[in-house]
Amino acid sequence: MISSMMCLMALTSNAQVMTSATVDKIFDTVSQASDAEFVYNADRDADGKIATMVVYQEQPQRKGNFTLKPIYRYQYNYAADGMLTSRTKYVWRKNQWQCAGRHSYSLDAGFYTATYSRWNKKKADFDEPVGKITYTLMPDESIASVACYTRQRSKTDLQLEWQAPVESHTLNMDYYLTQK
Repeated sequence: MISSMMCLMALTSNAQVMTSATVDKIFDTVSQASDAEFVYNADRDADGKIATMVVYQEQPQRKGNFTLKPIYRYQYNYAADGMLTSRTKYVWRKNQWQCAGRHSYSLDAGFYTATYSRWNKKKADFDEPVGKITYTLMPDESIASVACYTRQRSKTDLQLEWQAPVESHTLNMDYYLTQK
């Protein structure tokens, strides 16, 4: 299911190599939305990059007041050049943060790859990726094609679900990063 959502987002969203500047832009967009029921807070590392983002949901109270309930926390890791290498998602459950999964990103020889791995509580580690999207990049980093892979059962290989050329090369992945 998650990999199918990743594939759908690849078609409907804009894709690009994600960097710390992309994460900043997304944070600015979502935190300035006036009609949102969510509130965002970000902590930055020593280099000024967003290291952690917490998403709160407004909980209505009496007399028009509200409280903020933590919903998600994301931890971001970057390569030395600022490229986003991973985004780990935590969910607020039973008054504590519990790891849910991790998106990992890599750029290698004209391919930009995003994978998703679930957290395995019993092993206290991430399972093998259950989904992968590979973007074939043009020299200007625009996208030539997208391929989506899924794993139906653990210990099996990722299988190509679909592959498609991208007609418009003006895509970027802002929408993908803002999904809760």
